[in-house]
Amino acid sequence: MVTVIQGALASGPIAADDLLTAVHQAGLRRIDSGVLWETCSTHGLADLRDGMWVPRGWAPTPALQPRPREVVEERAAAEATQLAMSLGLPAHEPLPPVGPMSPEWPETARKAAAALRHELTAVSKRRVQTDVPLIAAAGTAVPGKGLRRFEAQGEIGASEGTSAILIIDNQQFQVEVVSVFGSVVTLSTPPDAPMATEATLRTDLSWLLTEQSKRLNELVEGGPGFNAVAALAAVTPPETGPPVRLAKPTGPTDLNRGQQTAVHLALTPGVTWLWGPPGTGKTTTVAALITELCARGQRVLLAAPTNAALDVAIRSLLRRRPGLANGALVRIGQPADPSLTRQILVDEIAATLGAPLAQHRVEKGHQLRECREDLNALKQRELNQAEETERLRLETQIAELQALLRELDGRLKQVRRQICREATVVAATAHQLALETLKNLSFDVVVLDEASMTTAALAMLVAGAGSGHTIIAGDFRQLPPVVIADTPEAQEWLHHSPFEKAGIPAAISERKDPPRLAALTEQYRMRQTISDVVSTAFYGSRLSSAPGTASRTVHSRASWAKAELVVIDTTSMRSRTARRQGSLSRYNLAHAQLAASLTSGATATAADLGLITPFAPQARLLESLLPEDHLDDWAASTVHRFQGGERDIVIYDTVDTGRGVSPLNRWFTEGHAGSEGARLLNVAASRARDHFVVIGALNALHHRSAASHDPVWTFFARLIDTAASMPWQAAISTGMTELIDEDLVERLRTDIKRAATVDMWLPRGSLRALPSLLPELTSICGDSSEAVTIWVEPERDGYLSVEALQARREGVNIRPCLPILESSAIVGDVVWSSSTSLLGMEPGLVLRTEHRAFADAARRAQRRRPGSGAPGSGQLGDDCGRCRRMLIRYEQDRRGRTGLRYECAACKA
Repeated sequence: MVTVIQGALASGPIAADDLLTAVHQAGLRRIDSGVLWETCSTHGLADLRDGMWVPRGWAPTPALQPRPREVVEERAAAEATQLAMSLGLPAHEPLPPVGPMSPEWPETARKAAAALRHELTAVSKRRVQTDVPLIAAAGTAVPGKGLRRFEAQGEIGASEGTSAILIIDNQQFQVEVVSVFGSVVTLSTPPDAPMATEATLRTDLSWLLTEQSKRLNELVEGGPGFNAVAALAAVTPPETGPPVRLAKPTGPTDLNRGQQTAVHLALTPGVTWLWGPPGTGKTTTVAALITELCARGQRVLLAAPTNAALDVAIRSLLRRRPGLANGALVRIGQPADPSLTRQILVDEIAATLGAPLAQHRVEKGHQLRECREDLNALKQRELNQAEETERLRLETQIAELQALLRELDGRLKQVRRQICREATVVAATAHQLALETLKNLSFDVVVLDEASMTTAALAMLVAGAGSGHTIIAGDFRQLPPVVIADTPEAQEWLHHSPFEKAGIPAAISERKDPPRLAALTEQYRMRQTISDVVSTAFYGSRLSSAPGTASRTVHSRASWAKAELVVIDTTSMRSRTARRQGSLSRYNLAHAQLAASLTSGATATAADLGLITPFAPQARLLESLLPEDHLDDWAASTVHRFQGGERDIVIYDTVDTGRGVSPLNRWFTEGHAGSEGARLLNVAASRARDHFVVIGALNALHHRSAASHDPVWTFFARLIDTAASMPWQAAISTGMTELIDEDLVERLRTDIKRAATVDMWLPRGSLRALPSLLPELTSICGDSSEAVTIWVEPERDGYLSVEALQARREGVNIRPCLPILESSAIVGDVVWSSSTSLLGMEPGLVLRTEHRAFADAARRAQRRRPGSGAPGSGQLGDDCGRCRRMLIRYEQDRRGRTGLRYECAACKA
């Protein structure tokens, strides 16, 4: 099909219907427009624009541009310009002069662009385009905001601000990913997108990378409004020397001495490094700084890597100076926080100021569609002379309308840019500096907040929009940018934030604080015991607690939160970790069941609670435990998604035990300063205000020798020494999960009798109890042979146990699989787990949790997808065509790496 499409596109753009016809005429009659779109996008063949498929990289040659085309474009430009000038817009947009250059800049820009290309290659290997099923979440639509929330049924790899396609009933709508929190994604949708309970989100993971690389390449030799010297300064090691001597700091009386010093330093020209550990009031300091800059008549760009981080900074700024909301502060893009006033949004302001332009575009868009419909009708038959004349008239009109729409779109962008040009403060996510609205605009001062999550390459684009007066704010001890590529260039420009690229962490570790470093050290969030552990492990004991933290009122309580630090050691549970098929991430069903007990026992007393974990599959299990009446004030997510948040009570599930999936994730074994493991633990612990509860197998997590003394080792050492220890048995007893130590088979039998579906995952070992459950299992199979699926791990020679063969003869869907890391059963709305084989002679520790949403989440986590010829969950297995033994689903290759194949153990076929 790719060859057919390329042939049809060889002469240039082609109408969507004509390309589909060409594909059908080539014999591919089952191809529809959706498959055609996916093929063209996935293989980079063409883009769909105004009903025309335009080949990637195509541009008309000068020889093919006749005079009439020029006339058409001139007329379109004149009409759009006249309408724009009636709104007070200039006929020609002012272009600032090329900014200051540095001899080092061209080579630096090329290296950073190369790093982005490497990341694009790494992303493409994982597949650039992804389709994720969505289910409408609670509170799906935010009234009047154009925002909708969905629960993603898979991993959304797209970052915030990414453009995407929302597919509803085969209709496609352009949307923007506003935020992703846990499995809940918030989208900015157009007004004509219908409400739906189910949809599909199609994302192109390469889009933002492509735009950033393109912008850097454009700026290799500098550009209008771009200050290459300022860009380089944001990633260049600062000069050493004594601290900058300032007059006695003065400023807002609500700031502490360190915050006042930071504001005072940041008001002076140059690059200021504002280091704000958790709870030290970095956001308050940034807001006070911008307020003072505005009072001095400075134009400020406020940037942050995510919508959520940007909204936090904007809220703090508006609390301090609410008058900015009257047009002086504008925000580009859709906020993740729907409570932010709409009058600061560029799109809302532009919709009012540019209403005549927008209305004219809508009217001309309708005319274009009508002309295309008329032209398509003519294409269906042989034409007479009059119809040929009409065809030429329609084609001419379509060309004129397309040219006019392009001009109107450009003028609508000009409205947005003019609004930004006239604002005192422009707030935008960092990637907007690579896009059209902010291109070539410059500012007196640039503030990059949460810079530790911003790549060094992107930080240069942000800083280059300023005059060299730049504030880089963040905490390099917390999470870094998320990057896939591992080339030297990617390590230097993408894995590193501007802090690391400029050598700030290394200088601080050597006790050589840079002169323009403003370090905030007094924290207001964590109770003393929590703060002491965080400060000792991750901040070299720099942090101190403000006096008010000890006397602060406790708003959330739980019977199991008996101390500020609580540890639940699960070593003796011998729980198993597993991973989703094809994923390196992992989950632990028994840990989630323990968390189910904790949360169910705290619904009446805990007003504000968070469940966090390093692993996305576990986060989805924990998210399913959130009670309906606490969806607004409780949260469950990965640590990455939780950065910037805080809760009265935080339960941190470490997941990893070394049993099942092994070895331990490097987050727990490589714990040096600056490692991802140290950063994850730091973020997790520092989210807690009053209570921090750790669920973990401490023997595995703290097994390394004391000689290492790295931050991760220190954290667990201090945790063991200072935390109140709660036996896991006591934790289980607080809520809905049961410890089953007798009548296991009878309890299972009772659950099976009232279930419509049963899924079991049984590792290698005895299946002694299986025959006694066959009457109940086969009664369910009578309704559907696929209602019961029992995954079993065969012997190493491929043979199934006697019990498994008997069950198969009696009609139960037995599916051999290697390896099986789980030992569990999902029986209707009930989740069972065990530390060895659930139906064996010695099932070990057995837990039972009845919870519908949790059972659905566990079923999704353990579901096997079909692939490589292997049937998935709910599908029947196959016999070998030679020896008649069952084919085995292998989920590892012969080297033990994640992979999928389907073959006979004896015949290898």
